[in-house]
Amino acid sequence: MSGQSVQVIRFLDGAEQRYLTQGRAFRSWQIRLDLLNENEIGQIETFFIAQQGDSSIFIFPDPISGGLVPNCRLAAPHLVSEYIGPDVGSVSLIVVETNG
Repeated sequence: MSGQSVQVIRFLDGAEQRYLTQGRAFRSWQIRLDLLNENEIGQIETFFIAQQGDSSIFIFPDPISGGLVPNCRLAAPHLVSEYIGPDVGSVSLIVVETNG
């Protein structure tokens, strides 16, 4: 466990227990999608419903590294869609990495 802070507890019988003193930093991504048509907003709403809001875990493709991040979920239990004009809207959501 190099590079991480570890606390060691030594027991009277000579046994040791080790644990991390600092948790792992989890990533999050704020996604704002503008100028969406009604069909695109509907697809996002369908995905949100399938995930049961913030209840389900999924694999998220990190837009920076291109890698796949397991154990992600949506950060909010509700999705807010904003309609700006006829067939033009936007959606904001946050994806957070969890420990599974």
